[in-house]
Amino acid sequence: MMDNTLLSHELEEMRAQISILKDKLEKQTIVNESHIRLSMKSKVKDLNSTIKGTVAGGIFALIYCPIVFAHLGCSVPFVIVTTVMLAVCLILTIRQKVVLGRLDFSQGNLVEIAQSLGKIRKHYVQWTRLAAPAIVLPWFGWCLYEFIKLDSSPTGIFLCVCGAVGGIIGGIIGICINRKVVRKTDEILVQVEELQR
Repeated sequence: MMDNTLLSHELEEMRAQISILKDKLEKQTIVNESHIRLSMKSKVKDLNSTIKGTVAGGIFALIYCPIVFAHLGCSVPFVIVTTVMLAVCLILTIRQKVVLGRLDFSQGNLVEIAQSLGKIRKHYVQWTRLAAPAIVLPWFGWCLYEFIKLDSSPTGIFLCVCGAVGGIIGGIIGICINRKVVRKTDEILVQVEELQR
């Protein structure tokens, strides 16, 4: 009888300890989840500012480039194509910003967050691999042709050199921005996976 009472007392003690341990684990999980979500919000803030900078640059280019090209005397089709290309790029970038802005990292559904981030990542990867070579390079060649056609004197050559240098610098900046966006989305997606486990 004494053994049963002792055993019963030990079982109650074990149950109490297990309950305390479960409480501690639940609190630890909540703290970890809050910490990870805060980290994700911080990375998204950085990502957001990168995309905002790209939007600001796109707005400037959309206003500045057509005016300058028209003033230099470039052909009307070139100015129109340039304007359309810049407008489409700007709209696509704004679209990514809107998608990112709608995500709720404090309490949002992790599956939806992962899907939206995956789409943003895919957009930037495809832009670097497909759109830039297929659209920007032919346009850049056309731009150099327009400059040479305007003036084959040293002024035209100077415009071509400036255009080439500007194009290379712009291309490098664009690739760096795209890589940064892809890297940040990858980091956030890893954290989303951690929370889903």
